Amino acid sequence: MTGTLTRLPGGGQQIIREYTSSDTWTKQPGLKAVFVVCVGAGGGGGSGRRGPASSARVGGGGGGSGSIASRYLLADEVGATVSITVGAGGTGGAAQTVDGTVGNPGGAGTNSSFGSLVVGRLGAGGAGGQAGTTSGGTGGQVISSTPPQYPTVAGLTGAAGGNANGTAASAVSMQTIGVSNGAGGGGISTSNGTGGGGAGGRAYDINGTQSATRAGGGGGTGNAGSDGLNNVALQLLNDYSTSAKLSNGIGTGGAGGGSGDTAGTVAGGKGGNGGNYGAGGGGGGGSTNGADSGAGGDGGGGLVIVQEFY
Repeated sequence: MTGTLTRLPGGGQQIIREYTSSDTWTKQPGLKAVFVVCVGAGGGGGSGRRGPASSARVGGGGGGSGSIASRYLLADEVGATVSITVGAGGTGGAAQTVDGTVGNPGGAGTNSSFGSLVVGRLGAGGAGGQAGTTSGGTGGQVISSTPPQYPTVAGLTGAAGGNANGTAASAVSMQTIGVSNGAGGGGISTSNGTGGGGAGGRAYDINGTQSATRAGGGGGTGNAGSDGLNNVALQLLNDYSTSAKLSNGIGTGGAGGGSGDTAGTVAGGKGGNGGNYGAGGGGGGGSTNGADSGAGGDGGGGLVIVQEFY
């Protein structure tokens, strides 16, 4: 946990606490209000299918991204202490080592929360590569709580693995403060065409600046997909502060691994890990019997930010 103290116009003060691991928040004397942001952890990508020649050896699906929930609370609405839970990113699906076997699904991330008052939902793991189309993992969703409702930006569903080229992860507009999903892994088609992994997600910050695109692994080469970027956008307190006061922001999705070769001598490529914080991992590449498929990339961990006003 890191904390930054600054003075506000009119004599007030604020302290910003950034949590990248679970902890306990303690209310300090003189507190007037808090603004809390919770980013759910991303899901891991699925691994690719390992199958015979002339079958569809589909790459694993990308992991879904976590959702972002935020809420402004008066001091008397929070207890003396509040449990901070920072979600863990989902583990990528293990490489398939058995001939003629579908890929392993990626693990789901876990929620990030400020007690029960604010919850950023997890991203689901990507599906393992099949002998047909493979979907990605479901993104974190808006929680329905009655009362209260609070602003939440839902996570994105991971990109699908391909029976040739994997699907690229979505670009996310930072106007909505979204988190990127993972890309799909590349596969090998029934006509034995090899496919590359999808490009990893990118993001645009509030000023419209675009992050770098993360490259997927090449088809037939078994190259790994690139890991997502960390801390691409620092505008999670944009409603109440400036981006310069944050050290941590959201990440971008991992790229998909490229397929192995058609002879069963080159393994499928591993999917890239999702960036911290909240992004989905990329799917692994498919392979031909005799060579392992590509493992899925891990999802990015969660994040909790508490902005205190005095």
